[in-house]
Amino acid sequence: MAGCTASADEVRPPEDVLSFPSGLAISPDESVLFVANANSELRYDSGSISVIDVGVVRAAIFGWDGGLGQAQAGCEVEAGHPETLVCDEADFMVTSAGVRIGNFATDIALQDFGDGKYRVFVPTRGDPSIAWADFVDGKLDCNVGSERFELCDDAHRLSQLENDPDLDAIPEEPFGVFADGPSGVAMVTHLSTGAVSLIAAPPPGGDGPANVRVVDVRSGFFNLDANNTVGATSIVGRPSGPGATDPRDLIYVGSRTDRRVQTFTVGTLPLPDPDVAPVATEPAYLLPSNYFLLTEVGNVVGSSTDTRGMQFSPDGTLYLVNRQPPSLQLYDTTLGPTGFPKNVGIGGTDICRQASTVAVFNNGDGERAYVSCFQDGQLYVIDRRELDQPEDILLVGRGPYSVVGAGSVGNQQLLFVSNFLEDTIAVVDVTPGSATYNRVVLRMGKPRVP
Repeated sequence: MAGCTASADEVRPPEDVLSFPSGLAISPDESVLFVANANSELRYDSGSISVIDVGVVRAAIFGWDGGLGQAQAGCEVEAGHPETLVCDEADFMVTSAGVRIGNFATDIALQDFGDGKYRVFVPTRGDPSIAWADFVDGKLDCNVGSERFELCDDAHRLSQLENDPDLDAIPEEPFGVFADGPSGVAMVTHLSTGAVSLIAAPPPGGDGPANVRVVDVRSGFFNLDANNTVGATSIVGRPSGPGATDPRDLIYVGSRTDRRVQTFTVGTLPLPDPDVAPVATEPAYLLPSNYFLLTEVGNVVGSSTDTRGMQFSPDGTLYLVNRQPPSLQLYDTTLGPTGFPKNVGIGGTDICRQASTVAVFNNGDGERAYVSCFQDGQLYVIDRRELDQPEDILLVGRGPYSVVGAGSVGNQQLLFVSNFLEDTIAVVDVTPGSATYNRVVLRMGKPRVP
């Protein structure tokens, strides 16, 4: 017999290392970037959430100036790409701000409470569970103890309905996640069951952790595929129109086995706390609403049955990535005469195979969709005004997955791309008129050898 003789410290993930980075989320003020590390080869005893100082990233890029300026100490120029600086990821991390979570993290969503307080949710497929942590005083917190780089405790690890061990466990394979601060709602999709979980997520306050918990789970919305499997993937909230009570009043969920997109609203009940005004409510149950079929690209049986990424633009256009066939599809979700979204196709274009996610970002020169291509190591850049062909196709690293934009601070317009298979984050310059436009100008982390 053989056993592992390593100590707990030896298998603990380092605070300043990326390990199969998957989900990315940026704070509303663009000061910090949150990174979910999946630890997918189980080198360590847990995954983690890293916190990156975006100001330090911007300073390094500004000083480097695409190869015309000064390289940050300890960094090197990427072979064959003189505009790209490669630096140790530790140079940009706030090492005292991260936390440890379960393995096989897939996504990350940020809940903004509008007063400088944030919360992140991360589905972890290995447990299965959903980790959550509040960002307080410049660091993530998910444990009542004072340990640095703490492992999230049971109160911050959602694995049972109502956090009650006598009730049902959440479904397997939590995958996509959505969160909204004002409504106190978070939702998670499940890749192998097609289920959707609703989380009541009130703001932080008081001495202990907030009463965050899974309150409802629904399934049975999506058809089985030819392999007799069913799954829900991406999830996104539709921007509300004027006069709406919630910033996100309708939630869209896609499937990897069905061309149906299911929408949901959230039912509420009065808070049980007698000290709270009776008009106060909290999320209590999911209400399935209308659904529509993806018919913009391919009308034959089996078309558009593998949705992988969805994002809304501010005007309500839904950008949707599908793998069968490989396509980016656009849908008009403005309200029709009946008061429901139209959900009609308005355009589409061919993209790479095995696309994973899509980000929608306006760099000051119009809105663009950025599609990550996991298999090919590429990022497709698509201008919605020119859907006949991509504006550009970039090589960004091995296994690109999540993409987020940052452009509200200063003149730099940047994209962050997590490269899952090489343990790096690529930073792309998307500033109009820049000499390094649509080029990787910084790589955080030295690429791991395959």
